[in-house]
Amino acid sequence: MVGASTGSGLALCYAYNRGGINNQKIALLGLFLKAATEGPPRIVLPDLVIFDQISFVHRRVPIATAFDVARLAEFADTIGVTIVAGDAQGDEGGWEFFHHGESRIAGAAVSDRLDSESVVVRFFRALVPRVRMSDDVLRLRDVVFDQLGITHVVQMRIEPDWDYHVSHRLDPEVGHNEDNRPSAETILRKLRASVPGGRLKAFILCDEAALAVGKDRIRRLAEDGYEIEITWKSDLSQRFEARHSNFLDLSLADFEIALASRSFVGTSRSTFAGMAALEQFARSGSAGSHSVYNMLGPKLVERCDKGAFRPARLATARDLRDPSCGYELGRILEAAGDLAAAHDRYAARGEYGGPDREEVYLALTGAARLKAALGAAPDDVIGAFAQAAATLPSRAEALHGAALYARCQGRYEEACAFAARGLAVARPSAGRDIESSVYDWALLDEYAVATSWTGRPLETLRACIRLLTEAAMPGEHRDRIVANAKFAIDRLAGL
Repeated sequence: MVGASTGSGLALCYAYNRGGINNQKIALLGLFLKAATEGPPRIVLPDLVIFDQISFVHRRVPIATAFDVARLAEFADTIGVTIVAGDAQGDEGGWEFFHHGESRIAGAAVSDRLDSESVVVRFFRALVPRVRMSDDVLRLRDVVFDQLGITHVVQMRIEPDWDYHVSHRLDPEVGHNEDNRPSAETILRKLRASVPGGRLKAFILCDEAALAVGKDRIRRLAEDGYEIEITWKSDLSQRFEARHSNFLDLSLADFEIALASRSFVGTSRSTFAGMAALEQFARSGSAGSHSVYNMLGPKLVERCDKGAFRPARLATARDLRDPSCGYELGRILEAAGDLAAAHDRYAARGEYGGPDREEVYLALTGAARLKAALGAAPDDVIGAFAQAAATLPSRAEALHGAALYARCQGRYEEACAFAARGLAVARPSAGRDIESSVYDWALLDEYAVATSWTGRPLETLRACIRLLTEAAMPGEHRDRIVANAKFAIDRLAGL
């Protein structure tokens, strides 16, 4: 958003992003790219946030305390953006910029433009943390890799905040298609199965203070069950002088260790793991050896995407043309505004079929929705929605889409029939990408409107009364529905 006013005009800015440091990096990328493509081509740099997962305290610090602002200014100049002085102000979250940055990273990978000279990669090459060459970080790298001979750096996202994130955000989107809530033992077992034979040495990255399971218990499990000798950063406190470091410095130090490792293991759903792969590529031109543990199956799976994607299937795909990737790719392309390409990906996934009927349904529903947006023939659009609905009769989003589209085309009898079918479908208790509004009120609203157009005033009135008294309906629709109910009453009264 346009926020700060400066001496010579407006500048794009936000106050800070509340996520972890890697989320904050992606939001910063989004700020630069929005300024370059949408304007104004002037930005005020946001503050960074130091976040303590134990106390939940967010403390703002100037970005210059963590990154070399001069390097960012040089990058800004190459894309026609000016960094201007000013106080960071505006949105306290910056999520609009985060989503824009993440979309641009994924979009560059989808179009095969995530190379060493892409604007995304150049940005991360210019994002130089001040801790990179600090004595503490250099000493830590020397101890971990040279003195201890550690070969694997393993990110363990097993803290309580991650469990909350999976329950409230990932599960509704991903369902059971990924292993997003593995235990420490599951991660260790997959590591051992992927690197059989011989003793392994692994350095564990996590928020140690926030762990629900004791570190010593995990250490014994690794040693006794899998012949893996693990080291925690706290084990090195005698050698790693971090007494004056804050949570931000410690997080950046963890990141430098991840980038310096011979083999990094993480979850594709973590921005830390994604940025570790992407920034390693930005710095060295090589994606390195990265694996993810959240793919279903007994072993780790090699990461092939340079850190661009969050879905595990895309992160590990060797060929994005594989139709099994179509649903996730369609979502990325749709978010980027490439509706024709998104439609083709959705359609390919629907045609591919397979045992995951829910994903086939979602892909076909997405293809039908975009077919309508792209101006296809009405019969083709309605046929596409009907095909999607038939694929998974326990879901109603496609029926709602068909009813809405048919009504907008003046095909009211068809709209009424689709809406009536949808109302007979109960809201699923679990599933991917469930559109709550469809089941809460939108289908009933379509039915009320369609019955009004087809001369069924009693059905219209009944539907409107339900909408006004029972449905979880946004308030802005109330006056319209009241007017529809009054019109039905007049029809019933013969007026």
